[in-house]
Amino acid sequence: MSGHDGKTMGAASRAALAACSLAFTAFTHSVGAAPALEEVAAGVRIDVGQISVSGISSGGFMAHQFHVAHSEHVMGAGIVAGGPYYCAQGTILDAVTKCSQFVMLECRALGLDPRWCAQSDLAPKDKTGIARAARASFDEARKQEAAGNISKLSHLKNGKVYLFSGVHDAIVPQGVMDTLFHFYADANKAGVAQANIDYSRTFPARHTMVRDSFSKPAGNVVGSCPLPPAALPAPDEDAYIDDCEAVAGQYQEKSGCNCPPAAASGETTATCPPSNTQAVCKDLREVDLAGAILKRLYGAPALSTGRAPVAESAVQAFDQRQVFSKFSDIPFTALQNASMAREGYVFIPPACRDGRRCKLHVAFHGCRQGGQTDRRRGHSGNLFAKFAGYNEWAQAHDLVVLYPQVDRRANPPPLNPRGCWDWWGQNYTHAGYHTQHGTQIKAVAQMINLLAGGQKLLAVPAE
Repeated sequence: MSGHDGKTMGAASRAALAACSLAFTAFTHSVGAAPALEEVAAGVRIDVGQISVSGISSGGFMAHQFHVAHSEHVMGAGIVAGGPYYCAQGTILDAVTKCSQFVMLECRALGLDPRWCAQSDLAPKDKTGIARAARASFDEARKQEAAGNISKLSHLKNGKVYLFSGVHDAIVPQGVMDTLFHFYADANKAGVAQANIDYSRTFPARHTMVRDSFSKPAGNVVGSCPLPPAALPAPDEDAYIDDCEAVAGQYQEKSGCNCPPAAASGETTATCPPSNTQAVCKDLREVDLAGAILKRLYGAPALSTGRAPVAESAVQAFDQRQVFSKFSDIPFTALQNASMAREGYVFIPPACRDGRRCKLHVAFHGCRQGGQTDRRRGHSGNLFAKFAGYNEWAQAHDLVVLYPQVDRRANPPPLNPRGCWDWWGQNYTHAGYHTQHGTQIKAVAQMINLLAGGQKLLAVPAE
């Protein structure tokens, strides 16, 4: 054997070995990957007239954004601490000053001059500012409708809407949520009927997903609804999911919500203070926020049988990368696919696997809530998907819940350091983020299409 042949054989051996190594790596990677969504949801039948969305924080902005983009096929939305369509007007500066208080909070955390910090709070605060912001928001929606980039806005009129803004929310001001209310409720905007919209704005909660003690996990994963001036958890340890049952009970008693009916003379008992307002008492009763949202969207009679406990393992992971492959030939990379995490999650009640036609709800997590946030407890999966309170209702009422995921680890700073859904565009998914052309909106639309049996229900425009 010549030296030349020996070199050739050596090169061939190394190439073969490298090929085998790559194949083994790919095999082991595929073994560890989550299954495709259509595999996880095999046999599920979705009632395409009963698709709704909700979300908290950036997920609240996204839920509303998605509702506007696809209102033809989305019959309702629940928004917790979110804001109106195109609130940030495509700039991150407006996102953190006009639509949220991130800049002011960071300013105070750094110990800067309070007068300068106050100047960074540009959210609408009075009727004039709120009206102006609502008008600008709906004007943008009309512009996108005229361009054919979103569903016809007339579809919003018959939708169901639930809005929630905690009294102690230090991140998204109530003026921003008030603007969203006017987007939906004003006759010269979406014109949602008064009977179809609820707005809870007197509940004594911070920026959190409010829930009660039902099916509450052990440990401190779910907070105890701390209110100012109580010390709040460190941001990196905060799941933004709080059990507020005890706080609600205290406030109900204080407000007279638990008092017996007034006597015939119209007087209350001496020990019972008069109720502040009907709205306060109603909001306090809605301590189970996921249940309140779903009751508004699907009606109280259908949910009258209550909730059923759900095992944590019932929430299943699926491979979000494969979702992208259904509508795009762009390779899955963190930047190109807009911070989408490797895995999303879905909860499918047993009844929905037995041929029964089920409703579909899409729940968008907030900032810092995406990805495998349960690893701090030595587990896998996502805390919001497990413990936000949706699954207990879904188990009893034939409702599939989809939890799409974005993750701050999917993109390096400064693109998305908090793991938020894109509701500002700049330096993230860019122009068109708030339309059917937005990368994240297309991804979730495709997830819905896959759950609906692979039909092309929601538009997923080509690049």
